[in-house]
Parts: sequence; structure tokens; C-alpha cells
Amino acid sequence: MRGRIGFFVFFICITFFYVSWTTATSADEISGRATLKVALFPWIPDAANDGFASLRKRIEAEFEKRNPDIDLVLRLRKGDEGYYNPARIAGWLASETYDIVEIDTIILGDLIGSETIEPWDQQDNESYFRAAVQGGTIKGDDGRTVWWGIPHFLCGFFLISSSQGIDDAKTIELLKSEILATGKPLVGNFDSSWDLPSLYLDARIDNGTAYDQLEKAVEPPLQNRTVAAVKTLSNLCALSDDDNPCLDGTYSENSDTPVAQFVEGKAAAFWGYSERLHLTTERLERKARSTASLRVNSLPLGSRAEPLLFVDAFVKRNGCSRDNQCRDAASAFVDFMNSDWALSEVLLSKDAEALGLNPIPRYLLPAAKSAFEIREIDKDPLYKELKPFVQSGYAIPNNADIYEKRHVLTWLLKKSLE
Repeated sequence: MRGRIGFFVFFICITFFYVSWTTATSADEISGRATLKVALFPWIPDAANDGFASLRKRIEAEFEKRNPDIDLVLRLRKGDEGYYNPARIAGWLASETYDIVEIDTIILGDLIGSETIEPWDQQDNESYFRAAVQGGTIKGDDGRTVWWGIPHFLCGFFLISSSQGIDDAKTIELLKSEILATGKPLVGNFDSSWDLPSLYLDARIDNGTAYDQLEKAVEPPLQNRTVAAVKTLSNLCALSDDDNPCLDGTYSENSDTPVAQFVEGKAAAFWGYSERLHLTTERLERKARSTASLRVNSLPLGSRAEPLLFVDAFVKRNGCSRDNQCRDAASAFVDFMNSDWALSEVLLSKDAEALGLNPIPRYLLPAAKSAFEIREIDKDPLYKELKPFVQSGYAIPNNADIYEKRHVLTWLLKKSLE
């Protein structure tokens, strides 16, 4: 009897799970709704101060409103680690945990090598700024341009001050003269295994290295005149011969400190990413001070100041195009994220505005040229200052194995700066 009862219970359980599974499957088939899983790059200002909860919900809701046949599942978490780890991103894509991941294209070559991503359809180069195209594409063996990433945002090293003289400095020597005349330091963080090598590459461009030779600059030996320029910048931060907070980890422990010192008048200027203008504006407004005097320039690291820009782009998991739903949903998503609505939402902090907060722009740099046709962006004074650098900038190499080589480069640069 016990055996028969056990078999009966087992049969009922199997039947229940089968009916549940077939019902769910049938419902999915009837609705025809695709699920698209996307991990967005998290290193942007949290304008609404809610861990991106509002931004995430608003993007999902608007996208699904425009694409009712797609269920969008977004990952966007403040301080989310691992986006610069190619192995982790490759794992997400290979396991189909995510269909699309927004990456810094500095690791694009690593992901291509892992065979976990596939190319997008050809894009219109004229829709994007030059650096965006360089960051999202790689030349194939046949010489054709292959779009491995759809560009979204750009960022780079900028000089932020409230001095016309500092802003007008177009070489490292002129910058040195202007900073020394103030009697205050120029602050920024050198203690980073990503920022310091990238700063060196930026300085190589400013010291005459041709862009098509920049990939080779990741390899030792270091170029003497470039190291000298970076050392000059470093020395402008030193409070004494033995005290340089830009080198000793002070600013890596709290990345907001350079902004705070500038706002408090303890620093003549600071250098950092354009999105640091979000915090700068917030701090100035908190003190009821005008932002009208803020000046932004590309950071001069040699005899000129050519912007070298990071590119954030969307990559798609290998195999997505073989699934019609995934292919179509992915294309719809990247088009949406570069639409006027989505660019305004992120760049102009509409998520903060929706919560009744002051919508200070995030001052991320758009990859799409159309962004600067949006009225609020076109009229913003700081975006007006940033636009020429977006137009003229070059992209940090996307296939130079920087992830693997950065530690040696960082060690060599730190020894040179001591």
C-alpha cells in the first residue's frame, strides 16, 4: 500500500509540474513576449541618490511602453564591481545571464578574443563622434570596419577651474606657470591602475605620438618626454617634497576629495572626468555659489591638449542573432538608448527631477551627435564647453590588451613619479 501511495503522490507531483510548465510555456508562446537582459555600466553619477532605482524603473517602463512585446530586465547597481574584468563579463555573456552588457571598450579586444560577443549590423558612422566610432569598431582581416560595440557615452580627463588663465593654458608648461602663480595645488588621483596608464596614453598623444601608433605605447619602455609631462602634472599637486596626496592614495580612498578642495578654495583647479562636474555643481549650489565661472578644458599633458576619450558601448552575446527575438530586441534596445528620450533621461538627470530633486546634469558625454541637438543640452553652458572636445577627441585603444599590461605600466610610471 505504501508503495502505491508513494507512486500516486509521485505521479501527481510530476503531473502538476508538467501542467505548470506547459501552461507557462503556452502563455509565453501566446504572448510572444521576448525577455531581454541588459547590464548597464554603473560608473555614472547617482543623481537621484537612490542607487539608480528610479532611473532603472523609468528606462524599463519607457522602453516597454514603446516595445510592448519585450520584457526588459536591467542590471544597474551603484558601485557594482567587475565591469573592467573581461573574464567576468565574458562569463555573463557565455552563460546568457545577460544578452547585452555596456562596457568600457578598453576591454573590447579581450571580449572578442573570448568569443563571447558577436558583431552588430553595420552602423552609420556619421551618427557618432569620431572617438565613438573608433571605440566601437575594429578592422577585420579583410580591412572592413566591424561594429563590435554600439557607442553610448564617452569620458576623458578634463581640467576644471574657475580661472581664465588656467583655462587658456594649452601646454603643460603654460599650465604649470598658471598653477604656480596661484600658490595652490592642482589636484587629481594618480593612484589607479586604470587612470594612470590611461593618463600616460593621453600624454603620449599630447607629446606627438600618432594615433595609429598608440596601441604600441602600452609596451615598455616609457617615453621620456611623456613621463616628464606626467611628472610635472604630479608635482603641481605636491604640498611639500614629502607630501603628495595625488600619489599616496589620499584621493583613491575618497574620489570626491579633489572636487571638495576645489569648491572650498583649497585647490586652484582639479583634473578628472567630465561627470565630476555633476558633483562640482552640486557642491557649489549647496553653498549658494554660482557655477557661471566654471571653466573646462582638455587636460594639457605636453605641447598640446588633444582629448583622448574612453568609450562606453553595448556588446551583444554570441548567438543572440540566431534567435530572432533576441536579435530584434537587442537592436530595439540600443536604438532606444541613443534616442532623445533616453539621452535626456540620463544626461539631464530626469530621474532626479521626477522625485522632486534638483536635476543637475550628469555631464556624461554622449556618443551620438544628435544629443547636442536636444534643446536643454544645447543650451547648457558646461555642455557647450565640452562639445568641442567630444568633436575632436580620439578613443583610447580598444584592442591593446591594456587589462593585462596595465599593472606593469602602472608600476613603471609610479617609480618614475617618485
